[in-house]
Amino acid sequence: MASLSQLTRQLGCIRSLAKSQPFISLQARTISTAYSAKPEPAPLPTNLPKQFLSQIPDRFRPHEPKKLKIYPPPPSARAACKDPIAAVTESQLGQLDPTGERKALFDYRRNPRSVKPGDILRVTFKNGDPFSGVCLSIKLCGIDTSFLLRNELTKVGVEMSVKVFSPNVESVEIVQRTEKRKRRARLYYMRQPKHDMRSVENIVSNYLRQKSAVTGQRSSRGKKR
Repeated sequence: MASLSQLTRQLGCIRSLAKSQPFISLQARTISTAYSAKPEPAPLPTNLPKQFLSQIPDRFRPHEPKKLKIYPPPPSARAACKDPIAAVTESQLGQLDPTGERKALFDYRRNPRSVKPGDILRVTFKNGDPFSGVCLSIKLCGIDTSFLLRNELTKVGVEMSVKVFSPNVESVEIVQRTEKRKRRARLYYMRQPKHDMRSVENIVSNYLRQKSAVTGQRSSRGKKR
């Protein structure tokens, strides 16, 4: 029985293989796009009447080239004034310093007798009391040239920045020059207690006393600081 069942099982497998399988045809449809060149517009006839031009699109109408009027460029102001900033600075210096004394007094690069850092200066103002102190630095900046003075008032260090060409500045006097040339252009280290010169009132009072003896005029000590 076992052999018969095995035989029938094998025959069943052969029978299933012998069955005709249906043929499935796969039909694939392909779509392709053919690119063609853009057709050029047909040229217009030369003897076309003008009344038909309104029916033709504007881009196809024959246009005559327009004649544009060309104007010459305006005269350049740069040719007349190549450096306007320098011209404005010179005009302002001519009004504020017509003699050029203040410019030469603080031009330490060209004038050997000019003010140098470390000198003691006395500045007199048109409105206010004069101020004296040691010059810590000089800032050369054209019309904005300034210098920094330091003094001690009531045992308190006071600094004042003075504009050289300010209309409020009446005069700048060199009270005492430094003994030797400083190695630095900015003497900010004199703010420290070790290098501070303290008050310069005694030096300024001696200078005013000698000046009054030479000129024969009495100095107003009540106005000085």
